[in-house]
Amino acid sequence: MTTPPTPTVSVVIPVYNAMPYLEQTLASVARQSIGADAVEIVAVDDGSTDGGGEFLDAWAERYAGAMTVIHQEASGGPSRPRNVGLDHATGTYVFFLDGDDCLGPQALERLVAMAEKNGADTVLAKLVGAGRAISPTARDVFAKNVDRADPAVVYWTLMPFKLFRRAMIEAHGLRFPEHMRISEDQHFVARAYLHSSVISVVGDYDCYYLVGRQDQGNITHGGLDYATMVAQADELVDIVEELTEPGELRDRLITRHVKVELLRRFDRRFLNDSEAERKTVAELARPHAERWVTPGVLARLDVSERLRVHCIKEGLLDELAAVVEWDLAGRPGKTVVRDGRLYAAAPYTGAPELCDVTDEALGASPRRRVDELSWEGNVVELAGYAYLDQIDTDELTIETVLRHRDSGRETVLPVTYETTPHLTVSRGRETYDYGRAGFRIRIDVATLAEGAWDISLRCSARDLTAEGRLGGPLAPDIPRRIERRTLPLGPEGSRPYDVSLGPEGPQLTLRLKQQPAPPAPPVPPSFLTRVKRKLRRLAR
Repeated sequence: MTTPPTPTVSVVIPVYNAMPYLEQTLASVARQSIGADAVEIVAVDDGSTDGGGEFLDAWAERYAGAMTVIHQEASGGPSRPRNVGLDHATGTYVFFLDGDDCLGPQALERLVAMAEKNGADTVLAKLVGAGRAISPTARDVFAKNVDRADPAVVYWTLMPFKLFRRAMIEAHGLRFPEHMRISEDQHFVARAYLHSSVISVVGDYDCYYLVGRQDQGNITHGGLDYATMVAQADELVDIVEELTEPGELRDRLITRHVKVELLRRFDRRFLNDSEAERKTVAELARPHAERWVTPGVLARLDVSERLRVHCIKEGLLDELAAVVEWDLAGRPGKTVVRDGRLYAAAPYTGAPELCDVTDEALGASPRRRVDELSWEGNVVELAGYAYLDQIDTDELTIETVLRHRDSGRETVLPVTYETTPHLTVSRGRETYDYGRAGFRIRIDVATLAEGAWDISLRCSARDLTAEGRLGGPLAPDIPRRIERRTLPLGPEGSRPYDVSLGPEGPQLTLRLKQQPAPPAPPVPPSFLTRVKRKLRRLAR
């Protein structure tokens, strides 16, 4: 008896009262460009009462041998039907598809190709909202194709609609937790990420359509109460601690749970709560804040998040409400500089170190752009703007730094300042005056030694300094190509120089190289040599 070939992909579909959406779900699998022979459908009817079970049976008759249907009593969530589907799956890969969502026609073909190309154990499928919203962080994850993704980046999307290598699933005994009705997928996906040797992303094709049901029948529509949400997230932190070593990766993964599950509840809802409700929510959060927020995690939070965590830990409910209100109002109050550090004007000052925003501001500084780039003989002229984020420009100093790439030697040139009233901006309720941020630079290339000179700007104000490269922040009308020319830079009569200027990655670079000396003219042969050559020719 011939053994049937192993399907490439087992599509596992948990089904509970998904009619009439189930029709388009199955149709989207049937039209996959990877081919019918490569796909196995494993559909698990979880006690449907809308005729969905009978509809699955009818489809199984039409696709005999390519579709398996299992009927079971209602379990109350998708975990058990997904686990049962996994138990029956035989494909090299497994893809989880909900009974009310759809696949793009080329989805499985592209996902499998990405997995085969990179040896990936998990491949993320680009999500598209069809009546359901896609979070901004998920959109960022799917911005482009990624062959080898950073686990901490993809960890922001823990939905199960991905391609998984079944051998990896079985090697680690991965299954969905059946004690959860919502967010159960996060536990499975978190483990899959951390057990995957390679994670890839298909971001250039709309693979998976999240369909919003008109009857609001999606199981996630109602959401979770806060107590359940943080308790389930605590189990996820257990998984992270089990499968990672202390360090940067662990901190980045846990930061996701601090931001999403722990702190997101402390928003307008918290301000609208009664005093008793505020106390209850804060007490629910406190043990998790104490456990999850290590120094490494704290360093990854912004100022309002750091203050929220502190107030939760210390039981400072009034101060917590003031911080939430301040954050929602756009963080009013200008930053202040003390002892060479920059501090946010937060309403709670009991922990000033938590209000330190120096690294955040300088990490985004200097804000800069080159608007003009021109040549005049041997002189390059640049003009644009530069300033330090969240610091008025009344005391701003701008310097041009030319750094020789080989020797590291620096040449610092002053700039001519120009007014830039159009740059004055508002942050929340405050206005920062960036009206003295314009610069104009003249660089005489004849004063520079041979080699590559990288050009950057150094901005200083109120004991704070930041330097920024100029290869990227060029105005749209400045060509991104490298311009080349020949200039007579040395003394009269000396060989000219080949000079180039343009972006090299993040750098704006000047290159100078003196042209080589022309080859010496050939020495004419002597009279005796000419006679010998003639005699040899006659002898032939």
